[in-house]
Amino acid sequence: MASIWLTSIAARYRGILEDLAIAVRTCPDELWEESLYPVDLSEPEAWTPIDPDGQQFADEAVVERKRRAQGAVWRTASHTLFFTDADLSAMEQDWLPRPPLSPHDEDWNVVPPTYSREQLLDYVDHCLRKVDEVFAVLTDERAEEPVADSHRHRGTPVGEMLVVGLVHLQLHVAQIRTFLVTRGVPWEGE
Repeated sequence: MASIWLTSIAARYRGILEDLAIAVRTCPDELWEESLYPVDLSEPEAWTPIDPDGQQFADEAVVERKRRAQGAVWRTASHTLFFTDADLSAMEQDWLPRPPLSPHDEDWNVVPPTYSREQLLDYVDHCLRKVDEVFAVLTDERAEEPVADSHRHRGTPVGEMLVVGLVHLQLHVAQIRTFLVTRGVPWEGE
């Protein structure tokens, strides 16, 4: 039987993932590619966006759009889901994100293709299922064991990794929610 700590963490994962789904569903099309924070383009050479295959974009208009996309609603949501899935998979060796996300989406300077609302909602559902799977079998003893050697935080206890992942998820969902609410987008259920 799972402890109150594990059931509480699982419930928070579910609740915050459901909030992310609200954000993805309610974000107006005109804000989908807007950055959550100001983008300083005064030094565009500071970083050159590349695609998940490591190729630079030839069209300068695409480069400009990709620079701005680093903080976009869709990009923040995909980043959040990528790492939520990775952290929920901390016990698995050689985890790979579920398509359409690429294993290289979070490599330095990579800006993946703009993911659709439907793709991201499908990924939220995937993460919700993973929460149920992980926490159905997780025990306090297993939570004390180190994450898989292939995980970026190898050696960290599984339970700690799950709490860190929850904080990361909550941070980015709060950023998206704040961005949308300050732009007059009503939050579903309020």
